[in-house]
Amino acid sequence: MRARVDMLLMQPLAGLARKRGTSAEAHDKAMARLRDWLTYMSDDNLRAMVDLIARHAVKGVWPEEGLVRAWAMTIQCPPPRDSAYAQSLIKSAMGRQAMAEGWAVELFQIAKKLGPPPGKYIITRLKQDADSNRHKRKVIRENIEAGRATLAEKQWLSVWHEDLAEIEAIQTAVTEEGTAA
Repeated sequence: MRARVDMLLMQPLAGLARKRGTSAEAHDKAMARLRDWLTYMSDDNLRAMVDLIARHAVKGVWPEEGLVRAWAMTIQCPPPRDSAYAQSLIKSAMGRQAMAEGWAVELFQIAKKLGPPPGKYIITRLKQDADSNRHKRKVIRENIEAGRATLAEKQWLSVWHEDLAEIEAIQTAVTEEGTAA
């Protein structure tokens, strides 16, 4: 995976210099972190990152590592298991509350997409989305039983249940860690 990132991203950008005031060791460590972190991206998206980084490389200097990560997440979100923030949020008091109130999947999905903790307005929207999704799940299940569910409906329901299973696994691990301590 690292070799793929090297070939598709690092080699085409090999001419970029490290930022002034950054030691060679610090720059190499930042490049290694990026190389490891960007392995989740598709080949096409790594190529898109080359263009984006090159366009923002002022005076031929690598942009800040944080900017490169932010751009990468905009182009392609990391898989949920790679999203430490989403897992952390689901483990938190807000995640437990969301699970108890039935809006944990919506919270998890927004955390994977946007990142920062949602404010009151977003939470209100998530609860509304959860209500809407409860109805949608009921309709899809009825359509499946009647044999008229579309492939898109089945896929949506499958993704929803996969997210719920992941949330339950994350919260179960927290509970088990708490009882083991």
